[in-house]
Order: sequence, then structure tokens, then C-alpha cells
Amino acid sequence: MNAYNKSPNSLRLHVARWVVPVSRPPIENGAIATFEGKILGVGPASELRASYPGEIKDYGDSILCPALINTHSHLELSPLKRRLSPGGSFVDWVRALIENRDLIRPEEWEPAIYQAIKEMQENGIIAVGDVGNLDIIPLFSSRKDGAWPFRGVFFQELVCPIPNGAEEEIPLSAPFVNGKITEPMDIWSPSFHYAFSAHAPYSVAPQILKTIKAWDQSHGMPFPIHVAESEEEIEFLQGGQGPLRELLKEKGHWPLNYDIPKASPVRYLETLGLLDRHTVCVHCVQVDRDDISILAKTGAGVCLCPRSNIFLGVGVPPVEELHASGIPLALGTDSLASNDRLSIFAEMASLSKLAPGLPPEAIFRAGTYGGAKALGISEELGSLASGKAATFLALESGPIGNKDILEFLVHEGYKELGNLVIG
Repeated sequence: MNAYNKSPNSLRLHVARWVVPVSRPPIENGAIATFEGKILGVGPASELRASYPGEIKDYGDSILCPALINTHSHLELSPLKRRLSPGGSFVDWVRALIENRDLIRPEEWEPAIYQAIKEMQENGIIAVGDVGNLDIIPLFSSRKDGAWPFRGVFFQELVCPIPNGAEEEIPLSAPFVNGKITEPMDIWSPSFHYAFSAHAPYSVAPQILKTIKAWDQSHGMPFPIHVAESEEEIEFLQGGQGPLRELLKEKGHWPLNYDIPKASPVRYLETLGLLDRHTVCVHCVQVDRDDISILAKTGAGVCLCPRSNIFLGVGVPPVEELHASGIPLALGTDSLASNDRLSIFAEMASLSKLAPGLPPEAIFRAGTYGGAKALGISEELGSLASGKAATFLALESGPIGNKDILEFLVHEGYKELGNLVIG
């Protein structure tokens, strides 16, 4: 994917057969007026030509649409591409992930992550919610060489099943890790921020979950957490048994010093007061009607990672029911340890097959505005509207009709990767 026009300091009118703002229906023979890196207006080209007499860039039979948002990724796991195999249980895969990550050689990190960054760029991704346990991605994003192109948030992921002898009252000023309070790293980028995430309800003690949520909330950051990804998670939280218990024993995190909640992951998080419109529940494969009702009631969002779920064999989330309940949806790629590509377009295509009743406009919205909303950056990205960043995609489509435009983006977008336009 090439970037057009990296000097956005003049008035320009970007004209195409179709403009897909997301915030409103597609516009045939539309245009986007831009100036100094911002969108001035979006509408029919005939109207905008009169209002904005600037340089015209005509894209012909193309679609102009928002750049994509990867709401959930683990870029630091990129060296594990093709090293782990599907099959077996979810816990077997987690165990293999931990073992193989420890075997990554120092010289493997940088080229693998550079390649992953390049792949996401080539697939039209402009912002990311990246999750990691190490400092690799914060260091990448702080470089002055322009190697880090994304906006969004890096979430330092915390895994802490037991507070390790901590006092019952844990300070809320910063997260608690291995018996110590840790402060966030500095990221030298005004558009890429630092926050914290909890790994999962089963791998972080309840008081630590509350601490992380409180820190994110006090800093205006979203709170992401893996939720209901596997049947093993349900088995453990409802009864304290199964492969996850054995894994916690192996890692020295058993017995726990708190009671097993005997509830679904969603219900458990609700009882802890952790679900609200700033919470992003990642996966939500193993959820039932009661869980969906709770998510809808609390306003929590769901980030779907369909291709990772398929790879791991953990099931298919009830996407149509989530959408029908009004739950905000976003899309993520997860990592190259459970996916063979980092493409939101590919996630859209997979999701459309898994949930054939889901409208294409809902799928495309999840990969754009839904992700921007989840990461707290929807004032800048996710849709094409006045005042937002003049950054969007131009995809060649040929002469297609109005009813087919979103179907084309969802089903064919990954085949027709276009240019990233910086207006």
C-alpha cells in the first residue's frame, strides 16, 4: 500500500465514484475536502466543488473510506508466526505459547516486528490497540526514525492471579505487579498512548482487576480484557476445575487466595463493577443470553477476533445476537501466534461467513468506527466527517452499484488493497 500526498498543507478535493463515510450512507460521485491534515467536508462532489475550489485529485472508479482500526493485537508475538499449530485444547496452546516465547532469540524480535508493522500498514490499518507483556513495542513506538506509523494505545498486559503477599488494600495510583507498584513507560508520541490491561478474569486476582480498571479510568483510557475465549475458562470460573487449574498450579499460582466466583466471566466482571462503556471485552466466544444482556445493560463493547478463534478451535461468538442487542462491536487480529495474517479486511471477510445474518455495514463499521470508539480515538479516526484526520483509503473497485458497495469492501477489500491517502 502506497501513501499519497504526505504534504497536506494545501486545500484539496478528493473525488471518487464512491465515498463511504461510515457515519452516513455511501455517497455516489462523492468528495472529501481536506486542508492542513483535517477533513473540511464530505458530500457530493458537485456540491463540494463549489464550496472548496482547491486542487482536485480524481480517483475515478474507486472507493474512499476510513482507514482501518486493529483494536486488539499482540505485535510482540510476531516472531512466533507459524511456530504454533492449532488443534488440542486452548490451554495446550497457551502452554505452547509460553514455552515458545521463551525460546525466541534476541535477534529475531526486531525483523519480525518490522515485518508485522509493514503488513498492517499494507492492509490499510492506521491505528492499533496493541497488548504486550514486554517493553518491545513501547520502545519501537518511541523511535525517532519513523518506523512506528500507528495511532492508538499500547496496553501493558498484567498477569497476576495472586497478589503475592500484598496487603488487602492495594494503592489505586498505579497497577500492582509481582508485589510492586509499577509506573507506565514513557511513549514519545502524541498520538500513541500507554495504558494497562488485565489478561483475563482467570489470570488476574479480583483486587488487581479493580486496580487496573481504576488506573485506566482515571487516565481516560479504555480497559481491555480477554473474556470468555474458551470453554476451559468457563469451566474454571464456574467450578475451579479443569485444565486452567492445572496450568495455574504449574506456574505456582495455586491455591488462590480468593474464592472461585462460580459465575460466567461476564457475570463475574459485572459483580466486580468492571463493565461499562470504556471496557472492551475481547473475544466473547463462550457467552450466553444472560451474558449478552449484561453486556448490553452495562454498555461494554466487544472486540471480535474471528480468525484467531477459528485457528484455536474455541468456537464462534454469537455475533448476530451481540449486534441485535446493540452491543458496540470492534475487530482485532490477535497475534501471529494464532493468526496467519494481520488484516482487518480478512477479519471482515471471515466474520461475514461466520455470521451471514450480520449486515455488511455493521461489519465494516466494526473495523473502522467501532475500533476507534473502543480505543477512545473516534474524534480523529474511524469515519469520514468534518474535523477528523484527513487519512483514508482509496480502493479501486470498478463500476459497482450502491447496494454492492459495502459488500465489496467486506468481501473483496483484502484483495484490493489500495493507497493510504494523507490529505
